[in-house]
Parts: sequence; C-alpha cells; structure tokens
Amino acid sequence: MKVFPLFKLSVLSCMVLVASMLRAEHVVPIPPLAIPESASQGAAPGDWKAASPAVALDYAETEKAAREAEAAGKVAEALTLWERVLDRTTTTEENRSNVRERIKELRPKVAINTDPDKAKKWNVLVVIAKEVKVERTNREGKVEKIHQIFTPQDFEQLGKSLAGFRDMVFEWSSGVVLLDFEVLVLEEPVAFTLAAGERRDFALLIRDVVPLFKKVRERKEIHTVIGCVKYRGSEGPSLSRLWTAAIYGRVNELDSAGYMMVPWGPDYPYKGETTGEMELHEWLHQIDDSVHANLGYPRGTTRSSDDGRTENDSRTDGEQEYKRPQDVTTWVYFYKHIMAEHMTRQIWDELTINRRLEVKPGEIIKIEQ
Repeated sequence: MKVFPLFKLSVLSCMVLVASMLRAEHVVPIPPLAIPESASQGAAPGDWKAASPAVALDYAETEKAAREAEAAGKVAEALTLWERVLDRTTTTEENRSNVRERIKELRPKVAINTDPDKAKKWNVLVVIAKEVKVERTNREGKVEKIHQIFTPQDFEQLGKSLAGFRDMVFEWSSGVVLLDFEVLVLEEPVAFTLAAGERRDFALLIRDVVPLFKKVRERKEIHTVIGCVKYRGSEGPSLSRLWTAAIYGRVNELDSAGYMMVPWGPDYPYKGETTGEMELHEWLHQIDDSVHANLGYPRGTTRSSDDGRTENDSRTDGEQEYKRPQDVTTWVYFYKHIMAEHMTRQIWDELTINRRLEVKPGEIIKIEQ
C-alpha cells in the first residue's frame, strides 16, 4: 500500500471558536490516505478530459474510434473514448450498458492518479455530537432517560471509518476526487424531551450544525456536512432506530451542501459491512443528485446507491448490471460499479453543489428511448 499524509487541516483561530465546540484532529485520528500499489500500474491515463463541456460528439463515430483504439492495444485511449460515449453522446440505454461493459474491462488496465495534490478537493465538515441526552415518555407513560456519549474508542473507530470512506472515493474515482475532512465536536450535550408519541427524526438536526458550518464557511466552501450521533451502547435505552442515515441534496441553510446524519453504534461497521460503507452509501445519494440536477446529465447516467440487487432478487427495477453474490455481505462493490463504470473521470471532475451553472454539460446529451 502507498500511504500519503492526510492534508493538513486548517486551524481555526481562537477568535472564531465558540464555547460549545473544539477542534478534533487529535480527538479523531484519521489514518493517512492509502492507495493500492496496483493503482499506479497499467497504461498511463493520458489526457482523459473532454475538449469542451458544451460540445456533443457523434455516437457512431466515437464508438468506432473506441473499438479501433482497443483493437490496436491503445488501452488508455480506448477507455477515454468509451467514456466520451457516456458523457458526450446521445444514444440508447442498451448501448450505454454495453459501453459500461467495455469500461469495466479496461478501467483496471489504466493507472489512476496517485498524487493527492492533483485531485479535486471535496470539502467535508464532520460535526460530532459528543453527548446526546433524551427524556422520552413511552406508551405506558413512563419516562425513559437516554444518555449516549462518544468514548475514546468511538473517536478512534470514527477516524478509521472516515479514512475508509475517503480511500474508496479516491480509488474508485480514479484519483480524481479526494475528500478533505474538517472535524468539529459539540462539547455541549444535544438534549431534548419527547412526549408520548412524539418523534424527532434525527438527533442532530441541520439547525444544530448551522452555527459551526457558518464559521467554517467563512474560510472555504463546504460540499458535504456529516452529523455523527451515537445512538446506542452507552447508558439507558437506545435512540430510536427511526434516526437513520439520510442525506438531503438541497439544503438552503447549508448553501446547498449535502447533509447526512450517521447513527453511530459500538458495533459499527455493522456485521459484514466494510469500514466507511455507510458514509459512502449516503454520500453517493448526493453525488447522484449532483450529476442529474446540478450537471444536467439524464437519469440513468449514474444510479442511486439504493438501487442494488442481489443474485436472487427477481425485481426488474434498480440496477441490473451488478448483482451482489449471495456469499458477499457488503454493498461496496455495487458502489464501485456506480463510481467506476457509470461515472466517467470527466463527470467526477465536473462535480459541484452549484445548481445555477451557466453551462450544464449533461444537457447536451439525452438517453434515447
């Protein structure tokens, strides 16, 4: 494995700190970026960027050129041309599916970028609710007290999860995108009371993170905000399972940055899952939204991370090209399929939370029915 130091996290001056937060680089140790040795092997990627974001190409001509390049052994050139079919030509979904098969074959044969400094930075603000205190009245009228608190072991595991999330994004975007974390901790408990029958969907609401978001936003653009809450494993009953990970593609309070709430437990990652899998799953909802709503690509260019199907799943909706084998318990290989075969390097490079682009590159193509 090649290991790169994590980008040095910017330091907030004491003037900007508020009493209820602290910097958490030392509280949450994030392992350095790790890239498989195989990532630098294979054909040099060459110039994979499209000539112009607003110029459509002819499908037949581009497909012919891709096949000729592949037949001539020009692997990197062929991969780029097949990618151009996906992100710059108008064709049918059946043709696109066939193209993704060619990309699946060629992608491992072309080296990815292994230099973090050359990657597109996707800034992620992580806000941790160190303590959650809840009093809730159950159906029998009895008051239950819940007190969940992050332990040093939890902080350590969270750092590993963020690293796993980051490493998968970097590798499966071909080194085009690198998550850059800034971690803050809410020292004051998040506390609330629930009456009988009352529900609160998330223990850490968007409004809880807005003050911290605004402080960081003064220095840099934030693309994703993650709210981390421990929902079980400490004192009293668990927080309701109603509070699950979720993401919003359009959040005005966060300047359109995506927000996802991660329910933390001492058994995370859950049995059979990959470290960082839950964060990746939720983040891909934001990416799906960005590709279609922000960049204007037609539906089907990428897929929802909810669209996975298993080998014995008879449903005909969802993504049909990857079927999870029965003996595989993690969904990350489906996410890899979305990231490396549906998404092109060009699309990864274009990602934005800006919904008002003057030129939406995806609007020049459509999927024919």
